Amino acid sequence: AKPTEEPAMKPKVLSILPRERFENAEVSFPAELEFSFKHVTAESDSIEACRGIDCLFVPAAFPPITAAVLDNIPSIRMIQSAGTGYDKVDTASAARCNIPVANSPGANITTVAEFTIAMMITLQRRMAIADREIKAGNYSPIREKLFTGGLKEISDLHLGLVGFGAIGRKVAQVAGFLGARVSYFDVIRPDPAIEEQLQVIYKEFDDLLRTSDAVSIHTPLTKQTYHLIGRKELRLMAPGSILINTARGEIVAPDALAEALEGQHLMGAAIDTLYPEPPPPDHPLLNLSKAARDKLLISPHIAGTTKSAFQRMLSQAVSNIAAVADGHPPKYVVNGVVAARKHNP
Repeated sequence: AKPTEEPAMKPKVLSILPRERFENAEVSFPAELEFSFKHVTAESDSIEACRGIDCLFVPAAFPPITAAVLDNIPSIRMIQSAGTGYDKVDTASAARCNIPVANSPGANITTVAEFTIAMMITLQRRMAIADREIKAGNYSPIREKLFTGGLKEISDLHLGLVGFGAIGRKVAQVAGFLGARVSYFDVIRPDPAIEEQLQVIYKEFDDLLRTSDAVSIHTPLTKQTYHLIGRKELRLMAPGSILINTARGEIVAPDALAEALEGQHLMGAAIDTLYPEPPPPDHPLLNLSKAARDKLLISPHIAGTTKSAFQRMLSQAVSNIAAVADGHPPKYVVNGVVAARKHNP
């Protein structure tokens, strides 16, 4: 009898992102891939979980994929980030190991931009304070306080953007439509036609901080942007201004921001990302006085996580993995390795 051929093994994908995230976003798994799911935190757990795995699918925020992990996962052919961010992956070590690292850019541009504007409006209109005081039975006092407190519209603001990539540009577009004057700082200036199209003005970093009513951060986390906003920068900001961070928690020094909120200089801050996540009980921004707490709006890293955005991000990422499994080069590579590594069981 003629021997039967054994069916080809499906490429194996380990997702540290839970299965529920895919199901909630209504993203299906290609039949040609074998997905498994595991929550890992320690380096040793990541190494063990990756044994015999072809592709590692990681959230943008955690866990760290360090050099020690990368040196001990020989079967991994590529690493795919679920979102735009990839700062938790040691991309230089991945390149040394010839492992491409890819992200999912562009899927949450509008989502983060609208969240940024929402945070700006919430701070400017004191909405969180109003909600709390009304529920505490203080309707008339808080109404009078807000009437006399000088609430502002977006059109009253000079908005300064730190980082002028795709999300920064979308924020400029939306804020500009609502009447804000918009300036930006970025280490790479775009074509003048983009500045003209979006009606934005380039300013040097310190000048941007000094002249903006609201400063919104849209830069990636790098060695250069770690604690980019510290005590010196917060003191440079205009009196009564606000700070918004929907980028990475490490970009704003938490001790410095806590001090600024305890003082009279800043009107407020809105923070979507903290470091670490989740924050420990002794985190500076969780131990403010009541007056300082009233100035701070915190959300749990959800600026880019609507159902629609997740659907776009996860679909794009899964398609990239499937293409690599089918022999195509990965798209959206962030560490310069343009071909998937050969499987080494």
